[in-house]
Parts: sequence; structure tokens; C-alpha cells
Amino acid sequence: MTDVTPRLKPVLPAAFAAGATLRTPGRTLTSGDFAAIINATWENGPLHTDDEYMAGTGFGRRILGGPCLLAIAAGLSSPTMYASWAAAGLDCHAALGIDEVRYEAPVFENDTITVDIEVHTLEPTPGGSGFVGRVRDVVRKQDGTAVLTMHRGYLLKPIPEDA
Repeated sequence: MTDVTPRLKPVLPAAFAAGATLRTPGRTLTSGDFAAIINATWENGPLHTDDEYMAGTGFGRRILGGPCLLAIAAGLSSPTMYASWAAAGLDCHAALGIDEVRYEAPVFENDTITVDIEVHTLEPTPGGSGFVGRVRDVVRKQDGTAVLTMHRGYLLKPIPEDA
């Protein structure tokens, strides 16, 4: 019998450190995803909900609203970020903000997106009890097109050794 244990071992992303780039798994956005996120955010203008209206635009079909994409990108990146922080012995205590959000290209139903997370800085907080980690996110469609870019900051603290 062949031992499959080495193939079943989970692979953590790189430890969170300046210069690291992390990539999330992909997610194909279905019509159900569109409906769920539109209902949760109330981003319900005709650009996002009206097939007939959108047929007459340059897009030709409904697009996902920017705030919806922002929420999906945050959720999609969360497991990768937490695994990376844990690999570095850190835990997230607060999100500090999102800056320089740019919607670069439309996202349509059935597009598959991933998030490339570029770790820019990891600096000690004043007093040295934690760190501020800053990242640049690039959300991409299946063809590599960037659809969203943004910068985020986090307050990170070392995981206690007795945890």
C-alpha cells in the first residue's frame, strides 16, 4: 500500500513578511453570488440588476457593483491572510482601513476571481506590542485582467506561546 500522507499534508502560504506575495484560491461568481451580494449590500442600481438596460450599454450585460466586489475580495482573501499570519506567529486584532480603491475593469457573472496580496510593510507599533501590516491587493479575473486594486492595513499581535 502506498503512503499518501505527504500528498495530504496542507500547504500554508508564505509567512506574512514584507516582500511576500500571497494568492487566494479562485472563486467563480455565479448568478446566485450576484443576487446574494446585491441583496446584502443594497447595491441594486440598473447596472447590476437590469438585463434589458445593460444590453444597451457598452458592457452588454450586468456587472458586479464595486462595493460588492470589495466585500467578495475581503472574504476571499481572509483564509489566506489568516493562514499567513499564523505561519508568522501573528494574529489579527483589527483592520485599520482600506485606501486607494480602484475599480479597473468590470466583473461579470461566471467570471472567476483570485486575489494577489502583496505584503508591503510589517512594522512595529509604537511601544512594540504589535505590528502594523500593510498590503496591496490586486483582484484578477481568469484571464489575468486586474479588476480591483486597493491597499489595506492591519493591527497584528504575536500569538501568545501558551495559546
